Amino acid sequence: MARGWLSRRTWPLVALVTMVGAAVMAPSAQVRPAGRDTAVHARKPTRLLIRHAMVIYGNGKPPYGPMDILVQDGVIANVAPSLPVEADAVIDATGKYVMPGLVDTHMHWHDERAGIPMPIQYERNLYLANGVTLTRENGGNFSKSKQWQAESAADQIVAPRMQVYWVVSRGNGTAEAIRANVREAKARGADGLKIFGMDRDQLEATMAEAKAQGLKTTTHIAVEEVTARDFAELGVDSIEHFYGVADAALDGVQHFPPEMNYSNELLRFSKAGELYAQADPKKLDEVLDLMVAKKVAWSPTLSIYEASRDVIKAQNLPWYKEYLHPALQAFFEPNLANHGSYFVGWTNTMEVRWKQQYRIWMDALRAFGRKGGVITTGDDSGFIHSLYGFGLVRELELHEEAGFHPLDVITHGTVNGATLLGMGDKLGRVRQGFLADLLVVNGNPLENLRVLNPYGVDVMKDGRMTRGGGIEWTIKNGIPYHVPTLMKEVKAMVDADKKKVEGRPTAP
Repeated sequence: MARGWLSRRTWPLVALVTMVGAAVMAPSAQVRPAGRDTAVHARKPTRLLIRHAMVIYGNGKPPYGPMDILVQDGVIANVAPSLPVEADAVIDATGKYVMPGLVDTHMHWHDERAGIPMPIQYERNLYLANGVTLTRENGGNFSKSKQWQAESAADQIVAPRMQVYWVVSRGNGTAEAIRANVREAKARGADGLKIFGMDRDQLEATMAEAKAQGLKTTTHIAVEEVTARDFAELGVDSIEHFYGVADAALDGVQHFPPEMNYSNELLRFSKAGELYAQADPKKLDEVLDLMVAKKVAWSPTLSIYEASRDVIKAQNLPWYKEYLHPALQAFFEPNLANHGSYFVGWTNTMEVRWKQQYRIWMDALRAFGRKGGVITTGDDSGFIHSLYGFGLVRELELHEEAGFHPLDVITHGTVNGATLLGMGDKLGRVRQGFLADLLVVNGNPLENLRVLNPYGVDVMKDGRMTRGGGIEWTIKNGIPYHVPTLMKEVKAMVDADKKKVEGRPTAP
């Protein structure tokens, strides 16, 4: 990551940056990529035909094909070896793989970082370019997100589908106040609740009212008296991150030092890396059994903490040079005032402990999957050196590192996510009658999950090393989005705001 072009002295200048103008951000609906494709970027055809694709169905079924896929009015109308039909737009998928769109079950919409404006379209483009067609926001500006959700549902903006969860925490007070807050969430159209930081009696009130209102629930379990055991017993739908699971397997409390201050981000995250090593393996296995028995899904978000085990790598990811927005760059700089920017005095010993934590955590996740537990994918990007969408593709790679077959990994990212969010009868499979959320991939993700990354991968072609991979088209609700065009727009947004920071005029 290039770190020299933005210093703390320039941050006040960055605050003057406004969102890139509509001429830069708006997608060009007339873009028709070169080649045999006749699909037009960001324009919804009545009939879209994808020809000669190898199909990854989504539920663990091995690839098959080549197949033609007919999309009619945003719905998969037919999948067959040959479809001699006329279509308004055609995508030639010869030598490419088609799979369901990815589901990000843990993310946040940001139009600023560290008080610095950032175009919301920047984030939308990045998620689509990384193959994400359905998102669940677990905390954000609720009013803005609900507006964006409606605009996305009406295909008025270039964006994935959205679900928006309402945050409920101890701060809401008494049991009756919490119940009233849950009712307000329902009245304002929340798709579910994200529960954070509660005592057992408060959690009981929250879960009872959530069930009465028919709201789905997920939790980021804080270091509290309640653990994954309490949430499972009370019927939560899913657990985020790693917190609460190992906590339920401790002999007492975690071994915090006397000087522990949980409000100090450095202390919080350095000690979090010691959690799984202190868990009793037998008790941990029992917690996993309980989660499976109670049908609690797990969105581990492995990718968001990865910088903790190798911060130098995280700070120098190659795609940052072109695609990291200056607002995110400022937010990622070591600064304990910014959540997750805790790398102030970060040591090798801390990284070693986090590496050990990942080994135990991944083993627990793999055991959970073997027992029949439902695992989904989320990236929680915009924090800890994780870039939107790129973090979700990295999440898939880390699921493979945890021991899952790539077919299982894709199931985590498609079928399982759609099912958890109540859309498993409409999304997550390349299936006739399902909504047309599809990816046309330049390569075989089962051979190398990294081909999903829009930055691409090095491949051998005609005896020479060249750049390949990436998703060619992300199709959401039958609308084809050309990924190279999305990324060109992302680069334009980043370049324009960098130039504003540097005090140079932008190109007309």
